[in-house]
Formats: sequence, C-alpha cells, structure tokens
Amino acid sequence: MMKRSIRLILLALTGACASASAAPLGCLITPRQEADIGTPVVGVVESVAVDRGDRVRQGQVLVVLQSRVEAANVEVASQRARVAAELRAANANLVLADSRYKRSVDLHGRNFISKQALDQAESEFEVARQRVAQAREQLQVLGSEANLAKAQLGQRTLRAPFDGVVVDRMVQPGERVEDRPLLQVAAIDELQVEVVVPAAQFGTIRSGEVATVRPDVPGVAPVQARVNVVDPMVDAASNTFRVRLAVDNREGQVPAGVRCRIDFGGIVPASTRSAWTASGELAGEDRPVVRGTMAQERADNDLPELPHPARRGLTMDMRLPSLKVAE
Repeated sequence: MMKRSIRLILLALTGACASASAAPLGCLITPRQEADIGTPVVGVVESVAVDRGDRVRQGQVLVVLQSRVEAANVEVASQRARVAAELRAANANLVLADSRYKRSVDLHGRNFISKQALDQAESEFEVARQRVAQAREQLQVLGSEANLAKAQLGQRTLRAPFDGVVVDRMVQPGERVEDRPLLQVAAIDELQVEVVVPAAQFGTIRSGEVATVRPDVPGVAPVQARVNVVDPMVDAASNTFRVRLAVDNREGQVPAGVRCRIDFGGIVPASTRSAWTASGELAGEDRPVVRGTMAQERADNDLPELPHPARRGLTMDMRLPSLKVAE
C-alpha cells in the first residue's frame, strides 16, 4: 500500500512538471537582418537621401560624399584609355616592317642582297611586332586605371545593401565622416524570434514546427512562427538551448525589438510523456495533448499500472510534509 501511494505521488508530480514545461516561454523579436551603413573612405557628407523610418530598396542611394576630385580623375583616366594613337602608329610600322621583310626574303633568295641585310629586315619586323604588343598592354593598363578611378568614385556613394527600413540616421550634410556608421538599416519583412528553452525540452522541438508568439505590446495580435534553427547542443552553464523562429511580417503588423511570449503548442519533454494516455489526456485531468502510453512507461520501469486516485476513491494532499499514507 505504501509503495502504491508513493507511485501515485510521483505520477502527480510528473503531471505537474509536464504542465510547467508546456508554459509559455519568454522570447525576443528581432529583425531578420541589420546593417550599420558606413564608408570605407574619409570624406565630407554632401547629401543624405533618406531619413529615419523611410523604406529603402536594395541598391538605393542613401548617402553621397563630396567627390569632385574623384569625378575628375575618372574623366582623365577614361580619356587616356580611349586614346589609341600609339597603337595605330605601332600597327602601321608593323605593316611596313612586314613588307620589307618579305621583300628581303625574296631578294635574298635570288642572291640580290646579303644574309646580313635579310637579318636586319627580320630584326626590324620583330621590333615592330613587339611595339604593337606594348601599345596594347599600355591601353589595358590605362583601362584598369580608369576602372580604379570609377571604383574610388563609387565608394563616395553609399547604397542600401538590402530591402528594409531606416532605423536610425546619425549624420547630416557637411559632416566629416571616418570609421563610424552613418545610417542603420533593418529588414523587417521577415522577423526572427529568439527563445531560450530549458534542456528538459530538448528533442521535443523540431525544425518546421509552428508555435504561437504573443508580442508584449498592447493591441498586437498573436502571430504564428515557424522553427528555423534548433541548437544541437545544450549550454552547460545555464542548462538551456536556443531556438530561432521566423515570422512573416510583410504586412508590418509586428514591431521588431520587442519582448514576447511563445507557446510551442503543448510540446513537452520526452521524460514527461509517460504520464499521458494514448488519447493524449491524463485521466481525470485537463492537460495538453501529448502522445504517449502508460504501457511504454511500465515496460521501461517495470512498474505495475497505477489507477488514478479519483477512480479508487483515494485522496491525496499535495503538500508532501503533511501527506498521510495508510500502511
């Protein structure tokens, strides 16, 4: 009788643990992506095209730095790259040297010129050919210089790295900037929910499952979030693991950066499933649905099936120090 009463107590405590593990957890809603917009060069701000709260598209111009010197360098480099006079002169000289060499070969074959004259014509042809190659390489170098000047000019224009909204603006026209963010942009069309889960629930949450997220903001309705990432390891110091979920926020109904509560829809640790019947209900109790059988628990622990206290007319005080057990 005493053993049976003790088992009843353990069964009741197991049900209480299952209820606690299924309680909503604290979480934080964050943007899917954030970026501090800075400049790789030192300069003076010429114009700022956006302000806090503005929506931006990927590639949109946000800030422009003064770039008159860089623009002039681009113009000069581009003009030099377009000048092909040296190449045209080298090609003309090559045609002349080729004609002389062919004529010298013909004359030497008929013994009208010496071998030395033929060698000289051949050498002049080779020099002309090398000058053409040198002129072409020089044009390539000038083209690379023009591309470099354009890249340096492009660094003076800051663009949005992705679609999002301007969260903060930290610069005004005329300010000198160097190694500090000018704007902050966040992508809020899709939000992330970060939640720290007790290790007791490890293995009960899987990628692709859907949970209900309730933002701690008055007037904001609960939303559905899908599990994207479940950490494969438990943090030993806190005995927890992290889960990340995604929320579709294209309508902008949920603000980013707020705290929330998340309900995984009755998911409980595997260790508590023994307290549930095959239908998902603990006998005589109103509990979340979790699949499990008493038969599996009896097989694991080699314990006889225990009837629910209400069915046997038994009463049990949950305050353990005052529990009275009849022998």
